[in-house]
Amino acid sequence: MARNDPIYKLVYFDLRGLAETARYIFAYAAVEYEDYRVKREEWPYQKDATPFRTLPYLEVDGDVIGQSNAICRFLAHRFNLAGHDDLQQARVDALVDYVNDVRTGGLIGWIREEDKEQKEKLKAEFFNKTVDVYLATFEKHLKANVDGNREYFVGNAPTWADFHIAILMGMLQEGEANVLAKYPLLKAHKARVDNLKGITDWIAKRPKTAM
Repeated sequence: MARNDPIYKLVYFDLRGLAETARYIFAYAAVEYEDYRVKREEWPYQKDATPFRTLPYLEVDGDVIGQSNAICRFLAHRFNLAGHDDLQQARVDALVDYVNDVRTGGLIGWIREEDKEQKEKLKAEFFNKTVDVYLATFEKHLKANVDGNREYFVGNAPTWADFHIAILMGMLQEGEANVLAKYPLLKAHKARVDNLKGITDWIAKRPKTAM
């Protein structure tokens, strides 16, 4: 890193979770940053010092940005991963918002459930009744991107929406290995993102965590 380049510090728990898309952006852009991981026992004492009493947050030369999507959007604009014009950027943002719909529409519920019996019930309901609607919608959007030959969701080059969606697909596959069997475009898209320069190296070296 050159002396005058910005100094980035990404702060999150020792998880992939809400910080992983930002890590993909850094990896793809080949930009150095500090991947600081807060220990669970330390978090209660640090919470009040964060912008929104949440993680992750990003320090940029001492300035602090909170909220995971705001962090990713900032980095994506800085590293040319937000879309080439305002219409593409709106499409990227809409896809990212839809990932949040999936998370709040049942995914996080079963992941966070602690009761084993209830956890299995919620998981079965999500994968048997809910997830196909979301996956079919994602596949529809990918299929509609004829300008990008259906390789990426918006335009003909990766955006941070591609990273965000590929990470979500990975989470789903951890819950049900064959979840993408009926969605060949999504399955190929995830493999394409995972094999992008920088990202494939990050996946190989990143800490092994539960989520």
